[in-house]
Amino acid sequence: MVILKNNQVKRKIIAIIMAWLLFIGVDFLFHASILEAFWKEDLAALKSLEDLALLIPTGYVSFLLLTILIFYVYDKIFTSKPKFKVSVSFGIVFGLLFSLSNLLGLYSYISLPIKNLILFNLVYFIEIVVVVMTIHHVLFSEKR
Repeated sequence: MVILKNNQVKRKIIAIIMAWLLFIGVDFLFHASILEAFWKEDLAALKSLEDLALLIPTGYVSFLLLTILIFYVYDKIFTSKPKFKVSVSFGIVFGLLFSLSNLLGLYSYISLPIKNLILFNLVYFIEIVVVVMTIHHVLFSEKR
């Protein structure tokens, strides 16, 4: 029984780490390529590129905290293996709620163009769905 619990704990830690790394990877893919021009725009609401570069680790820590929150909620809801479609549905709902909440909150006090806020939160939505899919795969895939 102790061995089983230790393996479950290891799998949970691996799921969080892998989901977080994919979160970072997807974020980098979008922001370094598709949204690159946005970061070069001169907008008063954004810090300088130098400051932003220094704060990248802070953003990554925020991703880790969000990954842990998603994992915590997922683990409480799904005590046994759900179908993959059910996990994806959970990711879509969580992603929509989080992204829309974030979008509306930022829109209420940040002076960024709405198109930029929508793009940022669309990326968040995609990242959250990827995080949930990763958690599902790591927690419930069979050992090979």
